[in-house]
Amino acid sequence: MTRNKELSLFSELYTCYYHVVACILEEAKLHPVTRQDMESLAKEFGYDESALSIVPCLTGHVWPLLKQDSKKADSYRSCLEHGVFPMTLTLLQKAWLKALMSDPRFCLFFTDTQLQELKTALENVEPLYRIGDFCLFDQYGDHDPFSSVMYREHMQAILSAMGRRQPLHVSYLSGKGNIISHTWLPCRLEYGQRDGKFRLYALARRKNGRQRMDLINVSRILSLKETGNPFPDSVDVEHFLDREMCGEPLVLEITTERNGLERAMLHFSCYQKQVERMTDTGTYRCTIYYDTRWETELLIQVLSFGPVVKVLGPKAFIRQVQDRVRRQADLKQHK
Repeated sequence: MTRNKELSLFSELYTCYYHVVACILEEAKLHPVTRQDMESLAKEFGYDESALSIVPCLTGHVWPLLKQDSKKADSYRSCLEHGVFPMTLTLLQKAWLKALMSDPRFCLFFTDTQLQELKTALENVEPLYRIGDFCLFDQYGDHDPFSSVMYREHMQAILSAMGRRQPLHVSYLSGKGNIISHTWLPCRLEYGQRDGKFRLYALARRKNGRQRMDLINVSRILSLKETGNPFPDSVDVEHFLDREMCGEPLVLEITTERNGLERAMLHFSCYQKQVERMTDTGTYRCTIYYDTRWETELLIQVLSFGPVVKVLGPKAFIRQVQDRVRRQADLKQHK
């Protein structure tokens, strides 16, 4: 099999259509399904237009997977004697998975037993790429200690508690060097690509009964343990994060020079944003809504683009850009 063909299979094998047909066949194995049933499943597990392509192929026997039911008119049953066969991995998918295993963050999400099973299953597979094949730039050097035994234990305890809505009693070292202990409900993990750090959004209750969402650097956690009292309700994290959103969004004008638009979309992919093309200038206007706690990080990202990006507003952000540029110019003059 050629390399191009293998890449094609990696992107097309087990696609949305495959999963939709699998769902229909599973239902049709349990009981007869009508055309309307199939259309509903296609819309639920696929796209709005999926039913237009899938259902006619099934009912018209282009894909000979269904047979008409003998007792119910306009109903169909699965032709398969057994359930839908399990999805096997292609060689390219195995190579990609083997490459992921070399990432130091990979072990944070798996137990030793699971890692050993993966290692054995992929023992004779060459990785698709190696970490050394990439040269990363614009990164901080003090990444989280992913290989630390304690750090890994903390991450897995957090992931387990999140799935069971189990509050944790946490002690951690604050940025000011103080040890703080409190009980939090872990709600969401966030990873910063630039600084290489995991952060935990955790819900806390004040003494007056009101709730707040705190942000904790996982690497600063000293110890944690479960409280044994599961939280009764799910938490709307976005509701709390909206309180921290900026009052005025950042507005950028992005040129197409040096792949400016592509680079910006990749750089700002973690932010909620709107992009529109300005027909009169050929540039793009990008409106970014961001958490005010990350304003400094966003400012540094914007400055890294140089003349490719122009800040249109708000005025407070423009002043910060001007101050940063002025300080950089002063430093160069004194060198």
